[in-house]
Amino acid sequence: NKHMKKIGDSLGILGISTYTARHSFASVLKRSGANIAYISESLGHTDLKTTENYLASFEKEERIKNAAFLTNFGD
Repeated sequence: NKHMKKIGDSLGILGISTYTARHSFASVLKRSGANIAYISESLGHTDLKTTENYLASFEKEERIKNAAFLTNFGD
């Protein structure tokens, strides 16, 4: 994470970490229509359920973010 932060800082990207890189990688694959088995293998998961849970947490975060945007619309 220390190296990722240093790279992010040099590029002007705050808050970058191995977690955010992994999150972005999985999200881009899912949104691109990649097969869950491929995403699972790419992330190194041995159980598809782990990947399903991992991706579901992103969807929940996205719903919360979008709901906040809609409720703050016009502020």
